[in-house]
Amino acid sequence: MKRAGTRIARGAAAVETALCMLVIIPVFMYAIFLDDLLRHVLDAQETALSTVWDYAVSDYAAEPKGGESFAGFSQTQGLARQMYCDHESGLDSYGPDKGIECKDDVSHHQELVAHACWLHPGAQQVECTLNQQAVGSYGVTLHGSYMSQFNRGGLIRCSARSGVQNYLLPKTLFSEFSDVDLAKEPKDKGAKDVHGNAKKKRDVEQDTYLLPWEYIALVTDTWALTESQSFQPGDSQKKAGDLYARVAQVYTNGENAGYTQMQTAAQALVTQGISNKLFSPTLELSLSKPGDDPTRVSMSIRPQNGGAPTQRINQGQGSGTYFNNEWRDWDSDNNQKTHDKRGDYYMGCKKPGEC
Repeated sequence: MKRAGTRIARGAAAVETALCMLVIIPVFMYAIFLDDLLRHVLDAQETALSTVWDYAVSDYAAEPKGGESFAGFSQTQGLARQMYCDHESGLDSYGPDKGIECKDDVSHHQELVAHACWLHPGAQQVECTLNQQAVGSYGVTLHGSYMSQFNRGGLIRCSARSGVQNYLLPKTLFSEFSDVDLAKEPKDKGAKDVHGNAKKKRDVEQDTYLLPWEYIALVTDTWALTESQSFQPGDSQKKAGDLYARVAQVYTNGENAGYTQMQTAAQALVTQGISNKLFSPTLELSLSKPGDDPTRVSMSIRPQNGGAPTQRINQGQGSGTYFNNEWRDWDSDNNQKTHDKRGDYYMGCKKPGEC
């Protein structure tokens, strides 16, 4: 009797174990699926977040090419797409032997249950757009003309959306007792790989978990210069888009009423001086250096390099020392306050806190 009872107990335990495994195994697989799904959500968030911040370090002063808003706009997006074609930054599946955007390489799909893919209908690799008028536009003609010439930043929006497909979980479990689906339809067995399955025409609503859209935006400094600027009276423009060109654009703009009135008065003064033989008949304002000609910009600015905000200017028979900006005006200190708010490397500062 003891042996028979033992066999019966063992048999009952085996049956109980078998029945429990029908529940335990799907629940275990579902837990793995949820873990994969959460990781794919975080990967999609990283893709959009990392890409938009790449634009914060782009060279806005460089000359744009190919119709771009600023140099490297499309390149930044393209490199981000290559890095995240495999959905994560830790595994680079592009390169000389892989091709652009992973091409046909599916070696990065190693998940057990859930596979994410940018190729699902309704999904989208990271894309970025630039709206230059969304921020900083005051509707003033003078300001608008400056923006159209020098503004290469603005509001940059990036978005991405990934799709996830079930590769292991059964759609239903114990359908005799419940009509609630455990998961969406598993993969199409006719597709040879994950990419082929993702691109195959089908009912996406039935077999794909389209993750939430990831949106993020960044307002870039629209007119920042990445190179130190150094000018003294008599200097003129040194390269396209430098500080002199920017000041001259505003100073000599036809919308600047003060400039147009002064220009006429200056020319009248020279004409009157020549007629009264006070000035040389050969005097022409257009041939004078900046500083001698009031109709041309004369400016003084030099990187601080940790020293005083001063510059020595030759004048008459000697020279004098002048403050060349309001970094330390002992009243408002506006430039210093702006620097403190913007960060250590603002406006081309080479060493933190020394500009």
